Parts: sequence; C-alpha cells; structure tokens
Amino acid sequence: MKKLIILILFCGFSTLPVLAQQDLGNGWSINGQVRLRTELDGRDFSNSTHPLTFSSSKIRLGVQKTFVKKLTLFIQIQDSRVFGSESSTLSNSKNLDLHQGFVKLIKLFNWDWTIQAGRFEMNYGTERFIGPVGWHYIGRSFDGIRFVIASKSFNLHLFGLTVKESVSYIGNAKPDIYPYPQEATPSQSIYGFWKETKLNDNNKLDVFGYWEINREKVREDTSKLNMPTVGTSYWGTFGKISVIGEAAYQFGDMAGKDISAYLISAIAFYKVGNTKLGLGIDLLSGTNPDDASTKMNSFQATYGTNHKFYGFMDYFINVPGNTMNFGLNDFYITSFFKPKNSKWGFGANIHHFMSNQSANITVGDNISATEENIFGQEVDLTIKYAFIKGTTLVWGGSVFFPGNLMKYIFAPRADVAYWTYLMITANL
Repeated sequence: MKKLIILILFCGFSTLPVLAQQDLGNGWSINGQVRLRTELDGRDFSNSTHPLTFSSSKIRLGVQKTFVKKLTLFIQIQDSRVFGSESSTLSNSKNLDLHQGFVKLIKLFNWDWTIQAGRFEMNYGTERFIGPVGWHYIGRSFDGIRFVIASKSFNLHLFGLTVKESVSYIGNAKPDIYPYPQEATPSQSIYGFWKETKLNDNNKLDVFGYWEINREKVREDTSKLNMPTVGTSYWGTFGKISVIGEAAYQFGDMAGKDISAYLISAIAFYKVGNTKLGLGIDLLSGTNPDDASTKMNSFQATYGTNHKFYGFMDYFINVPGNTMNFGLNDFYITSFFKPKNSKWGFGANIHHFMSNQSANITVGDNISATEENIFGQEVDLTIKYAFIKGTTLVWGGSVFFPGNLMKYIFAPRADVAYWTYLMITANL
C-alpha cells in the first residue's frame, strides 16, 4: 500500500506541468490529484481550550480507455486519510477504495443517447442540491445508472441510485433467508431527473426532481422515507450584473410525519474591474416546535456540497440536523479580487445566520431567551496562489461570533470561534 501511495505521489508531482489529463494515445488517458490540507480547529467556542490540529490527504489516480468514440471505461482509485489515524507507524489502514468505476455507452443506437452505469460522481448546477463535495477529504460518489439525452437543443439526465443497501447479497437462494412478504426491503434509493435548458447566451434554466425512498417499515403503516424534491435553478447575465436564483420544494412523509419544506436562494454579483462583489440570501425552512410530533417542515439538504454555501467553518453542512430542525436563514456578502495578470486571488465572505423558526431557550446562567433566532455571524477570508498550471495553494481563515442559539447548542462555551487551514491541490 505505502509503495503505491509513494508511486502516486511521485507521478502526481512529476507530471503536473504537462496536462490536466495526460493523453497516452490509442484511446488511453490518465488523470490524478494529490490534495493535502492542514487545519487549526478552534470551532468549539472555548478560548480556554487548546485548538485541535488535523492534517488530511486525498490522493486519486484515474485511468480511462475509449473505444472508437462509442465506449468509455473509467476507473479511479482513491486513498483518503487523516494523518495519524492508524494505530501505529507500522499499521496499515487499508483504505484504498474505488471512488469511481463505470462504463459509458455513447451515441447508443446512433442517437444522442448515453448510458453510464457503475460508481460515479454527480455534479449538477451550483451543487446546492447534488454535488461531489470536493472539499471533503473523501468526496461523494453514487452507485447506480444514468441515462442522458443530449443534443444541441436538449439535455436531459435520468438517474437511479442506490444510497444504502441494508440487505446482504444473497448467493444461495434459500427460503429461510428471505424476508416475509409483508416486510419491505430496508434499502434507500434515489430516482430523479435533471433538465438543462440554455435559453440564450445570457440565460440558463435547470429544472429537476428526485425521489428519495426507503420502504423500511417503522410502524405497520409507515415507511421510513418517501420524499420527492422538485426545483429549479436559473442563471442570468445582464451587463456587469449576474444573478443566480434557486428554489426547491419537498413533500411526502418521513417516519409518519408529513413533509412540507422549501429552499429559496438568490444572489446577485456585480463586477468592478478585477473585483467581483455579491449579495445573497438563502432560506431553508424549519419546523415549528409545536408541530414537530406530526410534521417535518425542515428542508433536507442531504446531497449538496454545503461547504460552498453556508459558511466555510462547516457549522451547517448537515441541514437540518445542525440547526435543531429550526431551519436556516443566511444573509451574506461575498467578494473576490484577482489582480490583472497575477497568480494571486483574495476572497472575503460575511454571513449572518438566523434560524427559520424561532425557539424558546435558556442560555448560560438560566438566562431565558424568548423567540430567539440568531445563530451568529461568520467572516471567511481566503487567499489563493496559482503556483504552476494545475497546482494551487490556498490559505483560509475564519471567525464566528456566536448568537444565543449557537451558545445554547455549545453550552456552556460562548467565546468567539476560529478556524484556519493551508491546502495544496495538485492535479495531473
């Protein structure tokens, strides 16, 4: 294993200046990535404790073979780890895994149809609803099948994915190992579509829907999850102003509770010289505590790349769990400055986080807060440096000023939280 990792590291760094994907000829190509990140974690809201330090790595190597422009085979292996996670320097975590491995049939029946089957990443729109979570040291991939109809005027993706298979594979079919007919298979799947439409050179509209289903019975007449999500994403450019608007609605039922939840997001950018300024708002609905026994009104952002949207400190990547089901209202300002002909880039974001539903809580020394709805404010700073083609160095630093809701969640800790990191990403 360690020899393989060393080989991947050597190949990644020694061939970086050549190409983002190395074409070997005769339909063969390889790609790879080495990403290393060290973090200083003081996100516990306690300045009397020592901050934690973590270093992680994500190392990928992919091989692709295309036959007569009709058939593509792709295999991508990955080693992901937090440094020091083995029990000793002589132990082996054996965590080399298949991140992607699929077959793709292109121009099926000589029509504009493509079928992809196996294990693959899913990346749609802004990644707010479905994304590969590239920031994470593992990243997300799905097992399933995807059918694509793509022509000059039409682009439709249909997919069926297995999220979790709870039943062990049956090799020898015997009557005693099958569940009774009245018992549902406790497996979770997603079935959906994503339709992309280019309205003109300055406007694009996506329409999507996906159905999450887990037929496991939590009661005699109740399934664990039956939740469709429908939504749309819009991009528009009007001179120096560009906008992105997104909305989605969830319905169905979850463990006997009726689902009715929404997400609304809007951001406008204005470009001034080499600076891009943005002003945005994200609204993720929450559940009123008085209705929590029978209703689920909290939007579930389960498969999005949430690190991109709700603050880089990752307090809200598990929505609605991280918000106590109260939902999230995020009002933010974003900016990015890149000097002309420079390898440097500078970013700054400011978030004001509120709950979508108010709460009656007690903070600290029995201090009661009625109708409380403030999580706090977060400031994120980022500096990027393009070392060579394919290789980027990034430093980030963030602070979080807690409101009463965050003080309640992390009680009795209530200091300003901080977090910083240094990351190198090198692509083959």
